[in-house]
Amino acid sequence: MSEHQNTIPNRISFSAENFLKILENLVNNFGSAGESMIFQMGRDAGKQYTTGILSEFNKEMELQALFEVVINRVSGDGWANMVLKEFDPQRGSVEVILVDNVFEAMCLKLHMPQCFFLRGYISGIIKELTNMDYRFFSSQCYANGDKDCSIRLIADLD
Repeated sequence: MSEHQNTIPNRISFSAENFLKILENLVNNFGSAGESMIFQMGRDAGKQYTTGILSEFNKEMELQALFEVVINRVSGDGWANMVLKEFDPQRGSVEVILVDNVFEAMCLKLHMPQCFFLRGYISGIIKELTNMDYRFFSSQCYANGDKDCSIRLIADLD
């Protein structure tokens, strides 16, 4: 008889297509509530990912440099090549361009933005770095005929 281990693997992997199908099912079955769930999943994942990276770096690094380290690592994971366009935490504004976005084909197919997960992920990163909540403000999207996909988040400064 074998013993079962109660350990969780560090990583699991499946294709981008399968991940997109999971997200598509959430939206199809739950509508805007599904979009909110996807955003929250991304936000929590972004916070956790950032916490792990911060443990490796000098916390005295400039905030923008830390943000770029994190999005460069995320880019290496294949979600999208993330390029920082604007980073102004004093004004509460962050904008990231997503090049080679895994959601591009789905956006074009459905004629609507599908980057809810990445919106949340970036929001989680900035929350972990600044301890401020950022919310989605606007985007450019392939689905709208824009040449780039970008996400702009603004801080809840209340």
